[in-house]
Amino acid sequence: MPRIQLLPDLLVNKIAAGEVIERPASVVKELIENSLDAGATRVEIHVEDGGRKLIRVVDDGCGMDADDLALAIQPHATSKIAREDDLFGIRTLGFRGEALPSVGSVSQLRIVSRQRGSDEGHEIRVVGDQVEPIKAAAAPPGTTVEVRQLFFNVPARQKFLRTAQTEMGHITEQLARIALVQPRVEFKLTHNNRTVYHLPPVEGMRPRIGDFYGAEMAGSLLEIHRQERGLSIHGWVSRPADNRSTAKWQYLFLNGRFIRDRFLSHAIREAYRGLMEASRYPVIFLALEIDPSEVDVNVHPTKIEVRWRDSNLLYSQVLSALRDRFLRADLTPALTPDPSFGRTYSRDISDTDGPPEGIEPGAATGHAAGDGAQTDEALAEQRRAQIRQSIADFFKTARPVVGPGVPPSPIPDEGWTGRPTTDRSAESIGYAARLAEPDVSRDTSPGMPATLLPQMGAGDGDPAGESFVPDVIIQVHRTYLVAETPDGLIIVDQHALHERILFEQLSAQISRGPLESQRLLIPDTMDVAPDQVGVIEVYADTLARLGFELTPYGPGTIAIHAAPSLLKEGRVHEFLRDMLDRLSVRSAPASPEMLTNDLLSMMACKAAVKAGDPLSQEEIRALMRERHRVERSSNCPHGRPTSLRLTIRDLERQFKRA
Repeated sequence: MPRIQLLPDLLVNKIAAGEVIERPASVVKELIENSLDAGATRVEIHVEDGGRKLIRVVDDGCGMDADDLALAIQPHATSKIAREDDLFGIRTLGFRGEALPSVGSVSQLRIVSRQRGSDEGHEIRVVGDQVEPIKAAAAPPGTTVEVRQLFFNVPARQKFLRTAQTEMGHITEQLARIALVQPRVEFKLTHNNRTVYHLPPVEGMRPRIGDFYGAEMAGSLLEIHRQERGLSIHGWVSRPADNRSTAKWQYLFLNGRFIRDRFLSHAIREAYRGLMEASRYPVIFLALEIDPSEVDVNVHPTKIEVRWRDSNLLYSQVLSALRDRFLRADLTPALTPDPSFGRTYSRDISDTDGPPEGIEPGAATGHAAGDGAQTDEALAEQRRAQIRQSIADFFKTARPVVGPGVPPSPIPDEGWTGRPTTDRSAESIGYAARLAEPDVSRDTSPGMPATLLPQMGAGDGDPAGESFVPDVIIQVHRTYLVAETPDGLIIVDQHALHERILFEQLSAQISRGPLESQRLLIPDTMDVAPDQVGVIEVYADTLARLGFELTPYGPGTIAIHAAPSLLKEGRVHEFLRDMLDRLSVRSAPASPEMLTNDLLSMMACKAAVKAGDPLSQEEIRALMRERHRVERSSNCPHGRPTSLRLTIRDLERQFKRA
């Protein structure tokens, strides 16, 4: 009996589907690319249950006749290449001829198509390895592809699909990757009969960036344009100050195709080197055009990776384009105003497509609908009156308790003498000091682990019994605290130490219940990436424990109803951006304990005093007192040391006294 055998066609197609069709978003990508290659100017995507029940893509492209329709579902059948030389001049998004047969092998596939100028259309159905005969069908010019019950015959693949919101996030991300570089094509995406995006044709990439990621981001980007030695570079990049915590916000395109490339990524990192922290990433939307013969796109099943004939040219041109643009731009960070300034309504924002009920269109911008007689002065006075009334109503009825089991915000103890200021440093140091005070009402029975309670005593970086605070502590370069110890001196990194203190106190508090939260008088909105809206639903329980109350507010916006008391207003958006960036790139959900630990570490970092923050003597002494009250005070939550100890012996050796 021979040991080598030919595989059945269905199994071959399933193997190909495993390489190309990873999840519903992969199907959407392949079908949209086919529509664009067919010359479509309008593409509609209808999705049900995150793509597991239905994916329908309708276009107004050139369409197919009955003969083409029969061949389209066969493996390696394509109209985009005909001979070997065509592989070195590919100008289409697809060319392998694997998409439709691969999709058909793992779903219930239906294709209806009609050529322009033809009197009738045709329909074909594929269910696994069963192909029904082609029959006539009524259809508009173009092609409609329906994919139902994806992975119905591959249970192992089906059980790895995530929730509908998560899968929908991947679909919207795929749409963004395509629509950003196809601005003249109209796109419409619906989920469970609800419109998620309707993108009319526009000129250029910038309006599309605003459609997906908000007008604020689109308006802050710098335009890049360079054309030299056969390489055209055009796009939009962020100023160094407008950075993110992950590389998720870097969109690179080659000849209209989204790609990942290490040469491009390294050139971008090098261009921003010295302008921002090494652990941060810029926002990049960069479209490159080059002769197809200079690049090989046939090196990855999903065509996301490419191989360059001259990678040095690519590297040098991208690096030069970015650096030249930075030299011509004012990169001084601008003062960001209060994001809630000018908002006039105080009702909770629900998950709707418009402003809250009772708010007239344009009320928040100063242009009342249907009343051209009102002056700007009258509108401004009306807004001020609404704000005063909203604040008055709020303080008549509001209570400081914002959730079950959450105590009111603690009152500063009389021993706290920090100066009255809105600076984050004083507030957060005071917050940590108050948390550390023993709570006589708290149950300290043996059933509760003692390590979760703030304790007085020496930290692990101190000699036993050393818990005094020196009389004189100086701040050096607004970053380091220097104090005398019985056997020498100690140098403390104020940010690292404060970060550890806040982390330990937050960990202790969250073990007893949700963090203290402050409900906003006027719900705030924030633009996010399309795939991040579903993240807040996936991690809703964890976010609630951290003190956040968030709801979707449109396809690329979330509403913030409540936020942790520890985070100052200006830090809430920054924390949420970094948090959503990290959560959205996770390959699999983390355990609740690990996730909470990571997010508490981020929150402590955002709330802690920063290098360069001036501290008063009272704040310095409060910080040094807390150093002896927390465990693991020798390192911050990220592992960096908080302090450096020099003994008398060390000093004597340095000064040649020993």
